[in-house]
Amino acid sequence: MPRLDAERIALLRQLCVATNAIERQIDADLVDEFDIPLSWFEVMAALQRAGGSMRVSELCGELDEVASSLSRRLDRMEEEGHVVREPSPTSTDRRAVSVHHTRDGRSFWRDANVIYRRSVQRNFAQVVTESDILALQRLLSKLAR
Repeated sequence: MPRLDAERIALLRQLCVATNAIERQIDADLVDEFDIPLSWFEVMAALQRAGGSMRVSELCGELDEVASSLSRRLDRMEEEGHVVREPSPTSTDRRAVSVHHTRDGRSFWRDANVIYRRSVQRNFAQVVTESDILALQRLLSKLAR
């Protein structure tokens, strides 16, 4: 196992700073254009990937969120008409709740997705080469273990 040295500590810090800077810029672009933060967009994108509906517990896992902070976000998103929550009890969890896109939420996500993709292109994709992609994929798969 490699020794923890100043270079590895600095590299981790650079990775965190770069990732945070990219996320802040994407967030700013979404707020400027659609008045929604990246965290709302991520909820809508996760629902979209899941076919428009997920249990809250699945959404927490997908977004790596704690239920209490996600619940507050969903409250606000529901007030804005982007999502709706409905009870969906199971035999093992009678309190389970599912989150669904509303029709307006799906339309809003499609429009916001254009801005999101442009921002990702400008702030990340245009500087990443094919060899960078392979190296990042390799590194991220190691870190995910």
